[in-house]
Amino acid sequence: MQSRRVADIDSYLDPAAAVWSSEAANRIDMIPAPLGLQPTDHIIATWENRPYGEAEWADLKSVHDGETLAVHISWSCAKISIGASEGFPDAAAIAFPVRGEPILLSMGSSDAPMHMLQWKAKGNETRSVLAEGIGSSLPGPSVSENGKGGWSQGIWSVVFSRSLNAPENASPLSAGMTTLIGVAVWNGTNEERAGIKAVSGDWTDFILEA
Repeated sequence: MQSRRVADIDSYLDPAAAVWSSEAANRIDMIPAPLGLQPTDHIIATWENRPYGEAEWADLKSVHDGETLAVHISWSCAKISIGASEGFPDAAAIAFPVRGEPILLSMGSSDAPMHMLQWKAKGNETRSVLAEGIGSSLPGPSVSENGKGGWSQGIWSVVFSRSLNAPENASPLSAGMTTLIGVAVWNGTNEERAGIKAVSGDWTDFILEA
């Protein structure tokens, strides 16, 4: 997929903005995160006979202005959860490799980490995450990350934004480069969190227009 270069990135920061309707969507097939790759036997036993990760697709669009990247992601969600009381919020994440050749389903490794931006419906919160393997999510470096989501007629839409300039342990991005992108979504109504999620089965090529 391509991140198209635009002049006015600010007009793309709302997921409901009309400008997104003219951008081509890239549909990515999603699968349940493999149960055998969960970090503990307890998680595996708890979810062994329970359905999860049932979001079958995510549509991605992207633009940048040479300084800031915006990625629009949407997926089907019949009932929303914003994490009220003791519940779990709906959530989504995008991932990029930091260095080496990280395996997406294994959440990278110490030699080949991956950098994620994770959004949660509760408070429209977005955080930077560094992953170096299953169960190893750590606070990631700041890339001026932000996210805004909205739900309408059974569809969640979220726009992630971040600076292209990357400090150490963040995915390096620049106009004209080709990298990889991965996606994950969590259904809070189904109590999904951490490794229990729907995820793209592999990376998708991601080209930032020069």
